[in-house]
Amino acid sequence: RIEEVHKLIQDLNYLIIIACGCIGGLIFKQNIQYLRRTMFLFDTIGIGLFTILGLQKTLALDISPIIAVMMGSVSAVFGGVIRDVLCNEVPLIFRKEIYATACIFGGCLFLVLDHFNVAETVNMLITITAIIIIRILAVRYHWSLPVKA
Repeated sequence: RIEEVHKLIQDLNYLIIIACGCIGGLIFKQNIQYLRRTMFLFDTIGIGLFTILGLQKTLALDISPIIAVMMGSVSAVFGGVIRDVLCNEVPLIFRKEIYATACIFGGCLFLVLDHFNVAETVNMLITITAIIIIRILAVRYHWSLPVKA
C-alpha cells in the first residue's frame, strides 16, 4: 500500500490539472463570477472528498487515527487556502465560518463508522454527505464558531 501512496504523490498530472484550472480561472474570472453559488457547492463537495481521501491515505500508512483526521482536514482545507490567497482574500479557515470543523467532524464520523465495520463505499458516501450538509447548513443559517473579542 505504501507503494501505491508513493505513486500517487509522484503523479504530476494532478498538479498540471490544478495549474490549468487556476490559469483558466484567472483568464475567465469575469465570465465565471456569476457562478458563485455553483462554486460554493463544488468547494463543499471538494472538502468532503478530500477529507476522506486524505484520511484514508494517512490510515494506509498505519498512522494514528487522530493524526489521520487532522491530515484529512488539512488536505481538504489547504486547497481553499491557496485559492483564497491567490484571489487576495482572507482564507475561509481564518474566518469564523464552519469550514475545517465540518471536515474534522466528517473525519471522526468516518472513523466511528469504520469501527462498526460499515462498508467502505457506504461509509464514504455517508461521511461526505454529512460534511456537505454541515457546510451548507452552516452557511445558510450563519452558524459560526465563537470569535475571541
